[in-house]
Amino acid sequence: MKSRFRKKQTRRGAATVEFALIVPVMLTFTFGLIEMGRISMIKEAVVQASREGARVGIRPTASIEDVQTRINEELAIMNLTSAVVTITPSFLEEAEPGDDIKVRITIPISEVSYVPGFFSFEGLDIVAETVMRRESTG
Repeated sequence: MKSRFRKKQTRRGAATVEFALIVPVMLTFTFGLIEMGRISMIKEAVVQASREGARVGIRPTASIEDVQTRINEELAIMNLTSAVVTITPSFLEEAEPGDDIKVRITIPISEVSYVPGFFSFEGLDIVAETVMRRESTG
């Protein structure tokens, strides 16, 4: 009877050691999946915001402020405030019908991470760019 008890106790110790070795790896994978899911979700939101901004920008009466307002409305849905928006040409009022209107939005990945600094995302950005042609009034 004693040998059964001793074998169970020994196995319990091995299971504890195995668990202690596997937990850090599993937690890293879990956090990695969560981070990648978040980055994918933010990327889709930024693409949507650039499209909406370009749609506003191609209207004949649109101004830079109109485009910026629409982009900010879209980004506010995901609570994104650190976006750098570039609209080309910088004076939409001077754009002719048929000219390209380009909206580019850039957000550093480190700004949208759930666990900043856990993964090394420094220097990487989420970028979305949409180009559409200016509409004519007639």
